Amino acid sequence: MTFSFASSEWKERFRMLLRLPYPNRALRFFPPEFTFRDPVLSLVKQYRRQGKSCGLILLYLEDFHQMFSTYSEARLCALQSRIRQTILELLPSCFRDKDVIGLRQFALDDYGIFVKEQTGCGFDELQRKAQELQKEVSRRLRLHAGADAQAPVSLQSGCYIVGPDLENTSAGIQAAYHYARCIATRKLPPHFCPTREHLLDILKQESIFVLAQPILNLASGELYGWEILTRGPQNSPFHTPSELFDMAYQADLLSRFEFLVIKKAFMEISSRAIQEQVFINVTPVSLGHPLFLHQLLETLKQFPAISASQVVLEITERHAIRDFQYIGAVMNACRAHGFRFAVDDAGAGYSSLQSISELVPDIIKIDRSVIAEIDRMSVKQSLLKALLHFADNMNCQVIAEGVERPEELSMLCEMRVHMVQGFYFARPQPLVTDQERVQQLQLVKEKIVGHRHMHPA
Repeated sequence: MTFSFASSEWKERFRMLLRLPYPNRALRFFPPEFTFRDPVLSLVKQYRRQGKSCGLILLYLEDFHQMFSTYSEARLCALQSRIRQTILELLPSCFRDKDVIGLRQFALDDYGIFVKEQTGCGFDELQRKAQELQKEVSRRLRLHAGADAQAPVSLQSGCYIVGPDLENTSAGIQAAYHYARCIATRKLPPHFCPTREHLLDILKQESIFVLAQPILNLASGELYGWEILTRGPQNSPFHTPSELFDMAYQADLLSRFEFLVIKKAFMEISSRAIQEQVFINVTPVSLGHPLFLHQLLETLKQFPAISASQVVLEITERHAIRDFQYIGAVMNACRAHGFRFAVDDAGAGYSSLQSISELVPDIIKIDRSVIAEIDRMSVKQSLLKALLHFADNMNCQVIAEGVERPEELSMLCEMRVHMVQGFYFARPQPLVTDQERVQQLQLVKEKIVGHRHMHPA
């Protein structure tokens, strides 16, 4: 919401605007909140109808909450008026009149400038101008305040491109304001905008690929299933899953990426005629998406060779589960169609006995942090025993992840863990033909059988 002003102040402001190089057409410079419609929003809509992008520069007044609690109301009004006036005075040094769509105050401490898409002026140039404007406004405010200032006045800048990915201009402006403010307050990196555009391009091109790692029955050495793992484009900052999904979450694109992973996984499973169980990672964020089950079923329809009972949705602990009741209801709706669930990373992250008991998964996957060096650490053995006992009471199966050493495998055999996966057996790799899989898995089986002979039931 913008700040209200007395009529006398408005008269002075209009007189000041008339002296500036920019004419106040259509109230495009900081329109008052009592207008019946937002003229700046209307101008942005009108401009975007031409299929063009526009830039938002946001100047954020630091420590305003402290000023609000210490300054008088009159002093705050004067400060905000001075900020708007200074921005208007400096604007011609950064942009031509015809390149400015409008100026708008989003909140008591946020000042936005919408500019048109300009040839040869990309995000870097927009950011450079934003930083220059921010520094000069801050400098002039400090000079104007002089020795009477109760606290140093400083602004920070953030900028964002309102691109074509959102058709709704109101939503696009709100998103741009949100991201620009996060950049200005250092919650997001300065180059977040081009990074998000890169992610959107990956989604558009569907340029991710999936690998698979076998999950093996420890009693028989037979293949139980495959965990599907994701990789981003080669030679890009998003090749590793941690970078890809962490940034996708910050960019509010996580669910779109996870839906794409499901589609890619189904494509591979179908084309390779995989008959075993397939584990596909899904975060609580995407599982709680209102369209999750609909999207899952629609994707499944495209691949009639795959049955829902073949798919195990592996709930990762990358993000906390905020509403167990709602997530439980979603899981029950998915189970009604035949899908099953595993809880990943047990023993690490947000995972706990409470979260497992709330979700009642079909399978519990023990995190690598518990399995690593378990043959040498009695504390980890005790923790695994507790998890196995807990799983047994819940009638859950247990998979030990991250097995990398023969000694770890020997201990897992001794403790009667149900299933295993890890680099000791196979690294994640593309799914191959039936004959190649048979040859690979025969070698894996020999490793397991050898250890079972050392620890007979």
